Amino acid sequence: MHTIRRPGFPGNTPWLAFAVLLVSGGLVYLLGPILTPFLAGALLAYIFDPLVDRLETRGLSRTTGTVVVIVLAGLGVLALLLVALPLFQGQFAELSQRVPAAFDLLRTRFLPWLQQTFGIGIDFNLAALKTWLTEKATQNGTAWLPSLQTGALAIVGVLVNLLLIPVVMFYLLRDWDVIVARIATLAPRRWLGTVTRVARDMDAVVGEFLRGQLAVMATLSLYYALALWAAGLDYALPIGILTGVLSFVPFLGFGLGVILALLVALLQFTDWTGVAWVAGIYLAGQALESYVITPRLVGKRVGLHPVAVIFALAAFGQLFGFVGVLLAVPLAAILLVALRELRGVYEASDFYAGSYNAGSFDSASSTMSAPLFESHIASLPLVHRGKVRDIYAVGDDKLLIVTTDRLSAFDVVMPIPIPGKGEVLTRVSAFWFDKLKAIVPSQALDIAPESVVADSERDQVAGRAIVVKKLKALPIEAIVRGYLAGSGWKEYQASQSVCGIPLPAGLVQAGRLPEPIFTPSTKAALGAHDENIAFEQMATLIGQDLATQVRDASLALYKSAAEYALTRGIIIADTKFEFGLDEAGKLVWIDEALTPDSSRFWPADQYQPGSSPPSFDKQFVRDWLEGSGWNKQAPGPALPAEIVAKTSEKYREVMTRLLA
Repeated sequence: MHTIRRPGFPGNTPWLAFAVLLVSGGLVYLLGPILTPFLAGALLAYIFDPLVDRLETRGLSRTTGTVVVIVLAGLGVLALLLVALPLFQGQFAELSQRVPAAFDLLRTRFLPWLQQTFGIGIDFNLAALKTWLTEKATQNGTAWLPSLQTGALAIVGVLVNLLLIPVVMFYLLRDWDVIVARIATLAPRRWLGTVTRVARDMDAVVGEFLRGQLAVMATLSLYYALALWAAGLDYALPIGILTGVLSFVPFLGFGLGVILALLVALLQFTDWTGVAWVAGIYLAGQALESYVITPRLVGKRVGLHPVAVIFALAAFGQLFGFVGVLLAVPLAAILLVALRELRGVYEASDFYAGSYNAGSFDSASSTMSAPLFESHIASLPLVHRGKVRDIYAVGDDKLLIVTTDRLSAFDVVMPIPIPGKGEVLTRVSAFWFDKLKAIVPSQALDIAPESVVADSERDQVAGRAIVVKKLKALPIEAIVRGYLAGSGWKEYQASQSVCGIPLPAGLVQAGRLPEPIFTPSTKAALGAHDENIAFEQMATLIGQDLATQVRDASLALYKSAAEYALTRGIIIADTKFEFGLDEAGKLVWIDEALTPDSSRFWPADQYQPGSSPPSFDKQFVRDWLEGSGWNKQAPGPALPAEIVAKTSEKYREVMTRLLA
């Protein structure tokens, strides 16, 4: 059995990461007072980017989609205000009618109680109070003026920030993909795959944080509304909901809610018992939020221990004030992903293994993996060993898919593995799954493969495996062809058609088709050959509606991928997709995604219609096999060392181009 080593980073990476964190923290500390609208706008852009992506796939331009999303969000906020404001207006109008009774209660009950209990005598004279306030205002007006000016400027600042948020959101949301792509170009090329994977993990963690925060808001709204209602407080429902919704900003929901609730309690209850109950409800709610609800609903989702969540809130609040508290948990979650990666690098290092030799470090070896022909994961049940992938069961509802370095050509597995091939297929698939998720979701889960196997087996999965949902796979392969190549070109020469689909006369080898065509096939078992079938046959196998979904999704995936790949100097001549159904019967993308194994990739700068272009994929091996005299029956011939090396180089080149 061959195993692989986890790709590492140069030795100065921890210091570089520390310097970046230090500079970033210093900037946040210095710019904290003005960051709030920019952070809020960035957060909203991040949240709504998938929706804009979906609108793009439906034909809207990025700018139009951004405007539509912002308008819809604004209408949503306006609708909430139109519902909430009349409610609060009626409630506060009723409260204002109770103010005289409250003053009377203060004069007749509270002040006498103070006199009897503590010997404190207060002469409550409303006219005298007005006279005193007028005199103080006249005498000290000059002294108060700077304070009034400061307060007015603060109000103006708040209004400016509120108006700035949608502006920042618009520009960031419109240019989100461009900004992300530009940031990606700054990553060192040799680290790009790892950086992409880490960024994807961080994106998943922050998404879990947002979902967890929504759960916190709903839980707190329910708690405060029910508890205040049980205490007999008027307006328990709106005050409880307001407290829960505003809990997204730490301490704001609690602070505003307790003020409103205590005000209502003081005006409503004739003794201090009711007021004490309201105060107790909020104290208990704050304790539950800080020590139970947020740590469990947010911390558990993002993988943070409850103590870590509490520490993050306190530490970031102390360092960066309000902005720090707002960003505490998502930043802590992102740091958690970074620490996981550093742990993986450390555990894969010679220093950890006990054989560190500073003079023998070879940077090239840190990016190359020893070939893995067959995995042996004893800690999980083996479900299936395919042509390239080994599949293991993870519980009853998940699978671990290990992409080996085996190479299959003409449906026969070659006896010699291609170094690095499994890693390339895994990274390229993950890239496409994420990029095209708006068209059709994938089965991939945000679970580290290393976490589901024994420690001694982590080297077999690091960088080359994914954990996926267990789905019902469809018994067909969805093939899309955009150019005439391979068996399609041979059939066209004989019948002027491909898989029974008539094509125009005069097309040449490697020529681009007028429109991509969908040519499904059966999915053969190991050692058997796939067979092309007509769309009508596929519809008989899986049903007309599902067949139509598969065809439309395949064509949409191919067109989007081909357009992007062309900007990276790659022509995708044809490709193969596989799909499954989830528990709700919805179509899900499975197996691999637009890799050199499932697609035919050509370099755009060497493309010449009329001749077979050079290839980035395993066509290089196919061409050698065609000329070797092999009868295309198992077992396959041993590949020469130069063919293995050249194929490995081509696989890595296509990954570098696509992920750059």
